[in-house]
Amino acid sequence: MVEPIIKLESVTKRFGSLTVLDELSFEVKPGEKLALIGPSGSGKTTILRMLMTLEHPSEGRITVDGDYLFHMKNGNGLVPASEKHLHEMRRKIGMVFQHFNLFPHKSVLQNITLAPILTQNVSKADAEARAMSLLEKFGLAEKADAMPSQLSGGQKQRVAIARACALQPRIMLFDEVTSALDPELVEEVLNVMRLIASETDTTMLLVTHEMNFARDFADRVLFFDSGHIIEDGPPSEIFTNPTHERTQSFLRKVLSH
Repeated sequence: MVEPIIKLESVTKRFGSLTVLDELSFEVKPGEKLALIGPSGSGKTTILRMLMTLEHPSEGRITVDGDYLFHMKNGNGLVPASEKHLHEMRRKIGMVFQHFNLFPHKSVLQNITLAPILTQNVSKADAEARAMSLLEKFGLAEKADAMPSQLSGGQKQRVAIARACALQPRIMLFDEVTSALDPELVEEVLNVMRLIASETDTTMLLVTHEMNFARDFADRVLFFDSGHIIEDGPPSEIFTNPTHERTQSFLRKVLSH
């Protein structure tokens, strides 16, 4: 049996009186490509934000790569994770956000090399070599010295993906990475994600409204509604023969556009 690389056990997340995730449990295998779909506000992004430790669960446990994310073992019990533990865990995970969050006063190359140099003690030369190799792969080699303001939205998002890849994480999280882009720029970003999937064994979790991409790209699809997983299965099943009425009506709406 392969140990799951991500495991959520009865995870609940509340914001005040609002329950966004309700006793959620699921596992992700190493190397799996998982698409999280469902209406806005159903809890999908909250899952990614918890895996990045940007949000803490109200209840339940999350395990990443065999270690508890928000807890540490202490004797026979568990205690809340220290900042050092959280920092170590974060190194396994890269996230690409809907808005690119590039540093506006740094060049493309500097945006990509900054984190490996600061957080992984990679030498400047090695960080730059790693960055240039990614830029080449993603069709951006000639933009290394450009500033973010000189890039199109699609180029910015490809730089943001290169920046996440430069840390060589075991898990990559993509949160609606194409939703802020003009339609003609979407494909260039999706192609980069296909490239990562085909060339690496990185585990990828993807929150998206691009249903056709989810259908082609994912090994497995989770459909969320109101903080619950309503359906879980291969794309062929979820998209062509969903069993739950809620999934059917959601897909009817989004696929008819």
